[in-house]
Order: sequence, then structure tokens, then C-alpha cells
Amino acid sequence: MDRSHSAVFSDTAHNTHQGAQARQDYHAPQRPDLPQRRYDIMYLDHAGQLREKSMLARAHAAFEQAFCVLKFGSIVKTTNGFVSVEDVLPGDRLQLADGTFDTVRWRGSVTMSPTEETAGDALTRITPDALGFNRPSPDLVLGHGARILHRAAGIKRVSGSDAAFIPASDFVDGDNVLSLRPASQISMVQFGFNHQRCLLVNGIEVETLHPGSAFNLGLRGSSLRTFMSLFPHKHTFEDFGLMSTPRLRLKDLDLLG
Repeated sequence: MDRSHSAVFSDTAHNTHQGAQARQDYHAPQRPDLPQRRYDIMYLDHAGQLREKSMLARAHAAFEQAFCVLKFGSIVKTTNGFVSVEDVLPGDRLQLADGTFDTVRWRGSVTMSPTEETAGDALTRITPDALGFNRPSPDLVLGHGARILHRAAGIKRVSGSDAAFIPASDFVDGDNVLSLRPASQISMVQFGFNHQRCLLVNGIEVETLHPGSAFNLGLRGSSLRTFMSLFPHKHTFEDFGLMSTPRLRLKDLDLLG
């Protein structure tokens, strides 16, 4: 990875008065009586410039699931080689599950604490080779917002697609896939592209940012507007586009026998 990106990050975080590209915006909490969380966002604006903002917003499931996906230390591949997810910035090109590369437009991160009141803080650890040879390699820890690509005969019967994104937590079996509760602070990140994508992480196909349908989010009015402010690279909810790969639960497939 081009280490000049790290220099940009340093400038945007600490030296904005010296003409750096990034911009820091701090928003007040919606209501002091609701659990709040800090969401850190980096994105490419519509001129292609790197921007940065931090927000305090609700620890609502819809908000958290958009951020709590990849634990820091997870490995992805850029056009310059393999890097940890925390070193990826908007503008970098990451390898997708189909072998192609696409440009990151948005990066959202959040730090979870075991002492905070949260909408859900369970992590899923997939042990090495649990889903096949080098899947994952090394082991992979995912947040409660993570969905992984799954192929099964019943998926086509349910959705008409050959594959679907399934919550990582659905695969917990107590043996090769484990449910964890963090004992200390843990940082998570998610990446957004122009549309829903399937990103290769430690050899596992993981869904990138897409909020799904506005109806299923359960957000209305000011809550929906606050949610959308987390994604300044989009003008409207419709800018996320349609999901190219459906979402299912493993129990949906179990019902088929």
C-alpha cells in the first residue's frame, strides 16, 4: 500500500489548519437520555477529495450494524498488496470476491466497549479453515453487522439467486465458529463502494456497506435523516442502489429441509 495514504490520514486528523484535505465535523447528540456512540467516518466527496467527520449518534441497531463488521487486524488485498483493514483509506482499491478491484468510497469505524449499553455487541470468530481450505486464513473476527456469502441449493428456491448474504452469527456452532463477548475495547470498520459489493477478507466473502431497505431499518423522520448523515458520500437513500445479492437467514434455508 502507498504509505502516502498514511501521511494524508495524519494530516487530516491533526493538521487541518495547514491545508489538509480532510474536514472534522462534530455533531451534538440527538438526545442526552439515549445511549450514544461516536462514529468515525472518512469518505470521498463528489469532487474526489478525502474528507473526515465524527458524529455522536444513537447506539441503534441500524446504526451499529453499518459499522460493526470487520475487526481491526483483518486482512484485505489492495492493488499494492495485503494490508490490515485499519490501514485502508477511501480512494484505495480493494480486491473483491470475484477477483476484480474496486475503489473504496466510504470508511466507517467505531470502538466498542464492554461497559457500554449497546444494541448488540456479540462478535463471531471463524477459526482457520472452518468454511474450507484457507477460509479463513488466519482466523477472522466479525462484528454483529457482518454478513458473509453463502451458497446452498435452497437459496435459489427462496430467492432466485445462487448465493445470499447470511449474518455471520448464524453460523455459530460452538466448535469452528464461536460467539465472543469482548473483554476490552475493540475497534471495528466497514467499507462502502458505489454499490453493494462482496469483499474478500482473510479468504472469506463479506458484504460491504448497504443499508437494505428504508422500511426494514425501522427509522423515520429525524432518525432517518441522522442515519443518512453518516453517509455523506450519498445524496439520497436511493443512491445506495438495489442489492445485487439478497440477504437471508440460515433458518430460512432450514425450513426447506
